Amino acid sequence: MVYRIYVEKKPGFDVEAEGLKNELVSLLGIQSLNGVRLLNRYDVEGISEELFSQCCGTVFSEPQLDFTYTAVPEGADAEAADAALSRAQDALRAAADARGGLPVALVWALAALGAASAWGVVAYLYVGVVRPFMRLEAFAQDVASGNLDAPLAYERSNPFGRFTWAFDNMRVEIKRARAAEAEAVEQGKTAVAALSHDIKTPIASIRAYSEALELGLARTQAEREGYARTIARKCDEVTSLTDDLFLHALADLDRIQVRCEEAPIARVVAQAVADFDAGGRVTLGHLDEAQASCDPKRLEQAIGNLLANAAKYAPGADIEVEGVLDTAARAYRVRVRDRGPGIPPEDLPFAADRFYRGSNAGDAPGAGLGLFIVRYLVEQMGGGLSLENAEPGLVAVLEFPLAS
Repeated sequence: MVYRIYVEKKPGFDVEAEGLKNELVSLLGIQSLNGVRLLNRYDVEGISEELFSQCCGTVFSEPQLDFTYTAVPEGADAEAADAALSRAQDALRAAADARGGLPVALVWALAALGAASAWGVVAYLYVGVVRPFMRLEAFAQDVASGNLDAPLAYERSNPFGRFTWAFDNMRVEIKRARAAEAEAVEQGKTAVAALSHDIKTPIASIRAYSEALELGLARTQAEREGYARTIARKCDEVTSLTDDLFLHALADLDRIQVRCEEAPIARVVAQAVADFDAGGRVTLGHLDEAQASCDPKRLEQAIGNLLANAAKYAPGADIEVEGVLDTAARAYRVRVRDRGPGIPPEDLPFAADRFYRGSNAGDAPGAGLGLFIVRYLVEQMGGGLSLENAEPGLVAVLEFPLAS
């Protein structure tokens, strides 16, 4: 007959149970855990009931320190654990019976199995789960602080070996990307410096020829026309160099400072049109008077880009500009329309994306930055850009919030 007893440390003496609880809470993060009960189960056979009763209070427990039970106290989880342990012990007994009996030493082995199984689970969790995650935590802190030179140690035999290897591989890739980024930044700085220097040359020529015209140094009409052609050609050079400069400076676009203020937006729009329209192609329509929240300098820049975009893709066509106050929506809308071919419907949703050029752009110069920069600047001012095709042409609408 098999005799069974369960032993549990009394409160205050349940050091192992409290230690297990603390490790589960602190190491595995199981914050909802309220308590852990650790029961040791002892199964004994081959002795009399009287001897087993004597052993219960002497060998298997200490009455001053332990509670003893003849059955699992309560809880389905405890019963499930008890069933699993029973299967392990039954297998051990079957193996022993096959060898001709159960040695007395196995009684003590079976008695210790309850305690050993609990701490075996803890040891496995610590070595196989907790320790790798502790290493990952320290590794993540190193990476966050910028240290990408310390490799993450991993064990291929560990269940998390491939997992930790993936993290270390991520470190290597981040380090490689950082190096490539640093190299690209240096190359960008060199390119910007070279372009900035190159821009000075045509600007100096423009200034020199402009001063010559102002001072009347061109004596004949042919000379004056030659000076004007040179200025126009040098302006084209500046435009080309500026486009290249934009390509290299786009990575720092978020550093552009936008300072919104209460401004008379109709006056700002009129000034932007006047600064751009040297050839009389832009028709300035009605501008409602209003105070809007915007950065006047950046608004002029955005409108200038829209007008330049319209002039480039609708050469020779008229451009119309008007400003409409919407008091109900507390918004002011600047409407710019050209009479060109417009944008194919399938391209329209992407027309303001960086480097995007419509399928009908053809050989027109440009890098697909104009509308992208316009949208960026307007959004930084709390507004928005919308595009729609007209019959004919394209309508671009800039919307700004009214000043409060």
